[in-house]
Amino acid sequence: MARRSRVEIIIDVLEALQDEGPMTPTRLATVANMPYDRLQTVLEPLVAKGLVRVRDMGRSKQVEITREGVRALHDLKRVRRLLSDLGFA
Repeated sequence: MARRSRVEIIIDVLEALQDEGPMTPTRLATVANMPYDRLQTVLEPLVAKGLVRVRDMGRSKQVEITREGVRALHDLKRVRRLLSDLGFA
């Protein structure tokens, strides 16, 4: 299996949150098929850019996609389709 690009990983993370709703970082790592420590490095910039939100729920945390994240996901998927149609992906 080919390695996923950073963009593909971001799309997978955002899609998981959009499709399944808020979840713990551990669950998100499982759904997005990536190690927990790698997920943390992906989540930090997504949080900083306002695409996802991490809520402290006492003993656990919940990650959720924001409206801006949903828009970004649609844009990323559109660009991926365009690149595929042009034969670049």
